[in-house]
This record gives sequence, C-alpha cells and structure tokens, in this order.
Amino acid sequence: MFDDYEIVVGLEVHAQLLTKSKLFCGDSSSFGAEANTHISPITMGHPGTLPKLNKEAVELSIKMGLACNCTITRHNYFARKNYFYPDLPKGYQITQHT
Repeated sequence: MFDDYEIVVGLEVHAQLLTKSKLFCGDSSSFGAEANTHISPITMGHPGTLPKLNKEAVELSIKMGLACNCTITRHNYFARKNYFYPDLPKGYQITQHT
C-alpha cells in the first residue's frame, strides 16, 4: 500500500530583513510610527501602480542563501495572486516563483 505513495515535503521560511524600506516599494519600514504614515499608492495597491523590488532585500537574501550553502537561482518571477480575505485589504498577495 505505501509503495503507491511518494512523500513530498515542502519548507516555507519567513524572515524579517533589516532594510530601510519595504520589500515591494520605497516606503519606510521603520517600526513605531503613527498608523498609516508609511504608505503610498503602491502600498495601498491602487490601480495602475506596480511594485518595485527592494534591491537591499534581494542582496541580503542572497547573502543568507549563500551562508546556508543554498543554490541561488539567476531568475526569479513574481506572481500576483488574488484573494478575498478580511485581513488582506488589497485583495492580493505577491508570490515568488523560481
């Protein structure tokens, strides 16, 4: 019976990087500011706005990957997945594909 199945295990890792701006826009990522002060049309997901990837975050992520002896891919792609959840006011999340 068990020969009919293959075990596949995935690992999802979350890390908070110490960058000056958010991952997909230039808005400040500093902690402790008044509510809704580190936002922009990109952060709010307004129509016509496109995310801009934080170069410092990419560099820190590559350094961490190399420190862990990981293989670093040369090309990464991001997809915008649409969801309707109460805690996701923009209605989408950005997912990375390699």
